[in-house]
Amino acid sequence: MGGCTVGVIRLGSGMLFFKNRDMPRQWLANRMVAFESTPEFHVLRGVNLETMKPEGISIGVNRHRICVANTHIASTTDTTYDLLCERLVREVTAQDDVRRVVEDFMAQGPVQGGRILVASLAWAILVEVYKDVFRLQEIDLPFVMTNGFSLISHDEHGLKPPDASSVSRLEVASSRIGSLSGIGGLKALLRSHLPEPELSICNHGETGGTESSHIIHVQGDYVGWSSLVGFPCENDYSTMHLFQGSAA
Repeated sequence: MGGCTVGVIRLGSGMLFFKNRDMPRQWLANRMVAFESTPEFHVLRGVNLETMKPEGISIGVNRHRICVANTHIASTTDTTYDLLCERLVREVTAQDDVRRVVEDFMAQGPVQGGRILVASLAWAILVEVYKDVFRLQEIDLPFVMTNGFSLISHDEHGLKPPDASSVSRLEVASSRIGSLSGIGGLKALLRSHLPEPELSICNHGETGGTESSHIIHVQGDYVGWSSLVGFPCENDYSTMHLFQGSAA
């Protein structure tokens, strides 16, 4: 169980970037949710699902208003994609930086299977990595992703197809994301139990479930991070204001 639902929507001249992080039950028992905040970035620390140890980042935003988050595809003994996410948060200041950072990271050795969404107010890029293979694609908004590759072939690499939860969460989110007009509607989506709690975006599975939920609101110079720990349906979001002022 390492699900996660990640996406981004336009909100007027701004955007809402979000993630429900789903984790295995043994991790949920520990509740080791860890944030790091500096003048350059604010991030939620990641978890290597092969070793179950903190590593890299799961979702984050830097002072250039560039957001990064990932979803899990395949656990291996290779380097975790959470470390690539950390490099992206630390180094990307413009769209052209994304390919440079990914190519440099992938040249260092094989990587676990994951999808990474990188988005700014002006552009968004989907990155997929597995072993020594990577794919990048510029995408239109709104966009949502769960736990199945769309650019890398599951069959070609002997990977299992997305499970029922991933398929269900993607179907529900895709059907509703285009009609969202504000943060209230997004919070309702992240609390959704359609079609049932074990398959839903707010996930209550037997082997794990939603550990925490995060919404990054970017509007001009303003960046706000709303988050909660636990099931979104049972908890309220609190908001922290970040990087108020110039992004230069």
